[in-house]
Amino acid sequence: MNLLKPDSPVMNFLSTVADLILVNLLFIICCIPVVTIGASYTAKYYVSMKIIRGEGSGVIVPFFKSFARNFKQATIIWLIQLVAVAVIFLDWRWAMYNGWSNTGLAYKIGIIAFSLFVTLVTVTIFPTLARYKMKTLELYKAALMLVFIKLIPLVLIVALYLGSIVACIWYAQWFPVIYVFCSTTITYFLSIIFIKQFDKLEKAQADKLKALEEQVEYDPEVDAAGNISLAGSKKDVKDLEEELNKPEEKPAKEKEGNKLKNFIKTEKEKLADLTGKQKLEYFAQYYLGAVLLVIVLIGAFVWYGIDVYRSNMTVLSGGLINCEISDSGKDYLTKGFLTWGGYKKTKRAKVLESEEFNFSSDLEYEENYLDLTLRAAIMTGEVDYLIVREDAIDNYATTDYFQDMNKIVSVADCNPDDFYYFVLTEEEKAQRSQGVSLNDIFKSGKEKNFDPVPVAIKLTDETEKKLGLDEQYTYYIAFANPIGTDKTKDFRNFFNYLYNG
Repeated sequence: MNLLKPDSPVMNFLSTVADLILVNLLFIICCIPVVTIGASYTAKYYVSMKIIRGEGSGVIVPFFKSFARNFKQATIIWLIQLVAVAVIFLDWRWAMYNGWSNTGLAYKIGIIAFSLFVTLVTVTIFPTLARYKMKTLELYKAALMLVFIKLIPLVLIVALYLGSIVACIWYAQWFPVIYVFCSTTITYFLSIIFIKQFDKLEKAQADKLKALEEQVEYDPEVDAAGNISLAGSKKDVKDLEEELNKPEEKPAKEKEGNKLKNFIKTEKEKLADLTGKQKLEYFAQYYLGAVLLVIVLIGAFVWYGIDVYRSNMTVLSGGLINCEISDSGKDYLTKGFLTWGGYKKTKRAKVLESEEFNFSSDLEYEENYLDLTLRAAIMTGEVDYLIVREDAIDNYATTDYFQDMNKIVSVADCNPDDFYYFVLTEEEKAQRSQGVSLNDIFKSGKEKNFDPVPVAIKLTDETEKKLGLDEQYTYYIAFANPIGTDKTKDFRNFFNYLYNG
């Protein structure tokens, strides 16, 4: 057998692999705007299922046809999923911020279960949209059923997803090879799962339609060609199918009175003659999705309430840059401060143990995008103040991050040499002079002030000892610009505690 023949198994396999690689490359390109991920994912599995089925030819034209045809509905679904992903991200961030070991078991299980649930629905709903034309709510029901029917294979696929992400991060230099292999493999196996399940559904539907056709009494009229006309019978089949899908007409006495009672009564009658297994299947088909949706919504509201409550209970949250403090130092910054400040017992303070802000050189600082990491931490309220070692202060000390110390302490009463000042370069001054802001409009007639701004102050030797810091370095404390709530009063209390307490 010639393995190089166009129709040989080897060439067919290589052709399939090449097509799947091309599909994944198109998927990545079309995902770049982010909002198009849903349509791109739908088109990806529309083409991949056709490739594996051996239906049609080509990749690019069918991909963009599906992309355009399903764009609106796929984008709506993607935005819904994106909201769920945002909730998951916030929950995980809160759990990591609070400390995984300090997070309750129920909360851990809830986060993991909800994350898996959203991931599986996202994996299944777009291929379903690629195959069938349904309303959005019906698509979610179908995807949910597919998740429960193929739970174990889908969980294994998700595990492969996660493994491929870890591999791409861990072996970044091999990223292209890892991505091509993993994406092609995942696309292939997922397509196989969907094809098998869709074939079962379509066979069941075909059997149903065949049974309906056999019940039709055909009119033995013969057309001009001498063939029996099926036009009338096809119309009858359609009418019969519509009649079967219509809800049963309720007796007159059931139309009156409490609708809920009538509904419960009807459901009890349906379940009366079913076996235990049939009851479970009935529940899974008609009610499981609604029950899970209600549970998810309740859980989301509860988690959100917990997040808001814990956020309101936290007085101050500190961060460390290029330094470590002792356990007694943490107690000094948290329990000691709350006791000294006379805060209620329900209030609390935190010091982050994360090392995500640390770096050893300016090059590492730039490569790790630590400035963006700090900005995110400040914007989400994760960090209220920062204790920074002298070799890192210059990289972070801007008014975008740190608050003007004039708002917290009387600078005139302190040693000017103890402050770290943010100073604009001549180029930055020129750029700001050319720009016009709302402040410029409402403060017309006043010159722009480019004086140095004190954004951090040195810790005293006594405070450094209490925190257990390495005495060979100098350390500064800076306060983050408040986002959402004004914590100036708490900042002043904390400053007085460190320097006068």
